[in-house]
Amino acid sequence: MKIIKFIGVTFLGGLAFYVGIIVGSIVAPLLGLSLPPMPAGVSTNQLLLLTLLTSFILTGALGYVSLHLSGGFLSRWLVLFFLTWIAYGVNNFLEAAIFTTMSGPAVVVMYLFSSMFCTAVIAAFLHPQEQGDNFIARTKAFFSGRTLFEWTWRLLLSFLAFPFAYILFGLLVKPFTYEFYAQQQLGLTAPGWGEILPVLAVRSLLFLLVILPVLITWRGSRTSLFVTLGLVLFLLVGGLSLLQAIWYPPIVRIAHSLEILADSFVHAGIVVYLLVQPDSKL
Repeated sequence: MKIIKFIGVTFLGGLAFYVGIIVGSIVAPLLGLSLPPMPAGVSTNQLLLLTLLTSFILTGALGYVSLHLSGGFLSRWLVLFFLTWIAYGVNNFLEAAIFTTMSGPAVVVMYLFSSMFCTAVIAAFLHPQEQGDNFIARTKAFFSGRTLFEWTWRLLLSFLAFPFAYILFGLLVKPFTYEFYAQQQLGLTAPGWGEILPVLAVRSLLFLLVILPVLITWRGSRTSLFVTLGLVLFLLVGGLSLLQAIWYPPIVRIAHSLEILADSFVHAGIVVYLLVQPDSKL
């Protein structure tokens, strides 16, 4: 019965995500924000179907996270909502703004509604049997036991974890993908480091701000947190987007998927190692 319930809620959450995108696509133009152009050679029906399918994958992952977070509905909903919206909507907009010609702030509005709707469904129906401590109590416990200096350098290194992984694995896949950016094929562009680094800093700060509440409210081992966070970041940061991007050649999709997978697990591993105490009762 638990498995059937999980599948059913995942299905409802995916539909809620899909409905949120439709609502956002209606609201964005009302705010004067034009929707991103359709990729060449891709039909609206194809893109909508892919969006629906990836929505189910996303909500399944978020459902698993919700089952391992402490707190009531509001706490878990806000943690999941901001993680999803920032990592999937805002992050992808910032990345696409400098690497493609097919982005726009309208996607931030679209994913605002989709993230809000789907995480509300997930948080309402998929939760631990015991709520555990509230968010304030968990936060106090999380930050206890270390001095201000210890937290300062740990948070600083956690902030640098994403740029480190991003640049390292980005350089590794560059030989396979850079030609498409340099020749501005498929709507791709090749920005300079002067554009990349400021955006990278903003993205890294946003990631840290939405990951911290997950670390604070997680009920489970550090290993399970590392694996779950790495997988969820992979899906949100680019895994699902690349799954939908059927207009890109296989080499681009495969190379960037492997890059983001490595990015996400290295990023998650460093943050969990630095910020979650080994002997803490999660």
